[in-house]
Amino acid sequence: MVVWSLMAASAVLYAIAANLRFWMEPLGDEPHYLVMSVALGKYHTFDLTQAYANGDWRAFYADPLDAHVYPNAEGIMVPLHNFGGPILWTVPFQLWGRPGAAAVVVLASVLAVGVTYRLQRELGITQVYAGVVTGLFAVGTPLYMYASMQFVDPFGALFTAYAALIVVRADPKWWQVGLASAGLGWMPWVHGRFLLLTIPLGLLLAMRKHRALALAPMLGLVLALELFNFTQYHSLSPAPGNAALGDGLLQISPWTGLAGILFDRQYGLISHFPLLALAVPGMFLAPRRSPHWALLAAIVPYILAVSTFRTWWAGYTPPGRLPVVLVPLLAYYVALTLQSRPRWLPPTLAALTAAFAFAYTLTGDLYPLRRFTSSNGPGVDRILDEQAAGLGLPDLPTWWPTVETVPGTGQNPWPWYCGYAAFAALMVLWSRSTRPRPSTPADAEQYERVPDR
Repeated sequence: MVVWSLMAASAVLYAIAANLRFWMEPLGDEPHYLVMSVALGKYHTFDLTQAYANGDWRAFYADPLDAHVYPNAEGIMVPLHNFGGPILWTVPFQLWGRPGAAAVVVLASVLAVGVTYRLQRELGITQVYAGVVTGLFAVGTPLYMYASMQFVDPFGALFTAYAALIVVRADPKWWQVGLASAGLGWMPWVHGRFLLLTIPLGLLLAMRKHRALALAPMLGLVLALELFNFTQYHSLSPAPGNAALGDGLLQISPWTGLAGILFDRQYGLISHFPLLALAVPGMFLAPRRSPHWALLAAIVPYILAVSTFRTWWAGYTPPGRLPVVLVPLLAYYVALTLQSRPRWLPPTLAALTAAFAFAYTLTGDLYPLRRFTSSNGPGVDRILDEQAAGLGLPDLPTWWPTVETVPGTGQNPWPWYCGYAAFAALMVLWSRSTRPRPSTPADAEQYERVPDR
């Protein structure tokens, strides 16, 4: 079966990448997520102060570690991160340490690859294109990068993709609806910003069959999170740690924040994973009667909302961190761009850009510190610089903006918006210059009678 082959290959790649990470201590937020697992497993508490005070992190992190716990307005010490991810890997972590936690993240990433393929097939992408695009996404997007680290974003990608799959599926089974609802309900436990995806996908799921199962698990888990946050931290925010730091919506203009998330030379999605530049043309090529509108209902509000947070406004390190949760949904639009005009240009661009991103991520696997670009200084990405120098184009990274410095320098991101809009328009015109391939499930069934094995 195609999907099982893709998942098996991804499992091997991600396991190797995770193993490479064990040669260096965890970086960024990774040790703090592991400290949360220590608090849960060793001290049986959600209070992290004892684990930090006793230096339990030294089992996996040799250097001094500043506690990711901050006082809120009432003086209550609040963890910066939510507990949803550490809860999922606490038992494997207690049994096998850091490799146990890594195995759970790898598993979630591999499952996300499988759901990415299924989602494309459900929306009418042919078996060949769905397989090729899923393979490219497995190696050429931030899903590969985050599969090897103890970050929680692969959980969000998996739950989002599965919920979207059940929303667009013509006749979902009752247990599939319940499972999708539970995943959506758990997402804000994993990270508060994921509530921005739970709401639209949850509403769409509730409009389908088995409404009680679509609502009960999701509402139960979300209300449980609110009760937990209120009793523990006197906060109703889904991200009480960020709220304690004063973060919230509408603090930064989305015009600037979105430019950072997409184009910034340290954090940007397209600047580091240019395969995803083919997604927007696919949005304009999608058929009007297709249920793909459910995907846009999740993608657009989320990406605009997170671009207005003060801390995240230009993206965050490692690159592509904020939008990685949307990667499985974007695969459909990239596949549609390729399928709509089966000629040499789009597939060639897809292969070259995926190879570029694979080389970038592989370098980060070998030299993990380099992928945490915020430690390199403003506007510096050592891996991008080395790749550009290897191509004989040492100034190539300077073509991308350093959006994080926009408020201080007056730099305007409009040239990159205009340039990308021109690229997307050209791709749409190219694709519409000939009769498109099938774009709906019914058309795909007529076009390709090869069984999905």
